[in-house]
Amino acid sequence: MSSSISKRRLRILPSLASFICWCGSLGALVFCSLGISAFVAPDFWFTDNMSFFLRQFLAGGVAGCAAGALGLMLPHRLVWLYRSVFGLALTALVILTIATVTRTLENTTAVQAPGPDGHVVKIASINVERMFLGDKRLTSFLERESPDIIVFQEVMWWLQERRWERLELPVGSKGENGFPQYLAVGSSEGLVVYSRFPILETRSKIVPGDLHEDASVIHQADRELLEATLDTGARPLNLISVHPDSPRNEIRWQNKRRYFEEADRTIRGLQDENNGPLLVIGDWNSAPWSARFQRTLSENELRTAYPGGWPRTTRFFFDYRLYWILGSPVDQFAVSEDVKVLNVSTGPDIGSDHLPLIVEIELPAKN
Repeated sequence: MSSSISKRRLRILPSLASFICWCGSLGALVFCSLGISAFVAPDFWFTDNMSFFLRQFLAGGVAGCAAGALGLMLPHRLVWLYRSVFGLALTALVILTIATVTRTLENTTAVQAPGPDGHVVKIASINVERMFLGDKRLTSFLERESPDIIVFQEVMWWLQERRWERLELPVGSKGENGFPQYLAVGSSEGLVVYSRFPILETRSKIVPGDLHEDASVIHQADRELLEATLDTGARPLNLISVHPDSPRNEIRWQNKRRYFEEADRTIRGLQDENNGPLLVIGDWNSAPWSARFQRTLSENELRTAYPGGWPRTTRFFFDYRLYWILGSPVDQFAVSEDVKVLNVSTGPDIGSDHLPLIVEIELPAKN
């Protein structure tokens, strides 16, 4: 009886292996097709959002094609069909890889060494997700990095003020705990800029958005663009802090699209004035592979760069320890062509669900 069971198991094993290889080929085809849809149909909510997960789709495609390749050495009932599916999956993986690499390099600039008389500025951009700005994890990071400019998103400044007052601490902590001494708070109190350089001028623009049915009481459909002109000692730096709506449903996706249109108008207005270098930074709620994000860069002749040359996770889901697999690079920056990028990196877990984005740039000297 034991011998018959062993024979039955031997007959099952090839079928099981064939099934696993079929799943690998079909899974790779599905993953790669979803990724390709972000390039083919970027003007639809669902397919545009697939751009957030291209790294995961690529990893799934590679794993699936690896399993599918092993299946070429196994017997299948429909060998011609299996080989056709695997061929389609492999072709889709190659197409997705080429499209992703091309899009990544589309508007990037090389990281360079500072010049002998360069004016170097270090910027940190952090979506704090309404955490207290006096949190020790955050202030320790700021004291260690000592950025010249800090750009915060999702601050809820009026609640921050209450916490500082309750703790009997100076409101804003300007000049203390790693915070530079100059401060600008946007009219929506969600965007905040600290700077060690004097802030010559600030302008706030509110982009109206539509509320969806399940919106919580703290959800902000109206989003702000905060402009600040900083006296850096070189040419004045025009800083635009951005934070469009997160496209978690079609209504919020439309809000984000309107926000990008207003951002384009704001950028073009500053460029028409020709009054200095430009930095646009923040939580764009867009992956680098989003066609709409790249369109803003292309049409406004802006450039960006990534840590180590490849986009890294800045927004993670569920737990920081899983950030490398369950997350997306949504915090970005863009600079005008007269700005040299010296370094780009991400910071550690500081208590938010976003990692800090750290950028070092060199500004052009005064004429």
